[in-house]
Amino acid sequence: MVGTKFVWPDPGPKYKAVNLTGEKEEHWKKWIGLYNQKMLSKGEFKDLYVYGYDTPEAYAIEKEGKMYYAFFAPKGVPFKGDVELRGLKAGQYTVTAYADGKSLGAVTVSPNGTVKVPVGFRDHWLLEATPLP
Repeated sequence: MVGTKFVWPDPGPKYKAVNLTGEKEEHWKKWIGLYNQKMLSKGEFKDLYVYGYDTPEAYAIEKEGKMYYAFFAPKGVPFKGDVELRGLKAGQYTVTAYADGKSLGAVTVSPNGTVKVPVGFRDHWLLEATPLP
């Protein structure tokens, strides 16, 4: 479920933090649009990562033959290194940072089901792995 907290029209300085500005409206349009496009809430959560053990913090959802990953860096601390895409079957996949529309190219998953992808991000990195025919 997606939610927002804002007030409009501007009721004054007391509510400045939650006043809906044009910038905030564009921000919410992007994220609600991605939610509506992907509908990951209808996918299957995969228990592949352990909070507090795996770095960076990570989550995976499978939906319609694709795997979606969310990686989170600690607030204000950028992450640079490899992330492991778990839960994929052996084969080739295209990997896309779908919130940014950036292709990371194709990866080959080994028979043991693991592949590492080098990334650098601040706050979060959202990836989609799509099997190649």
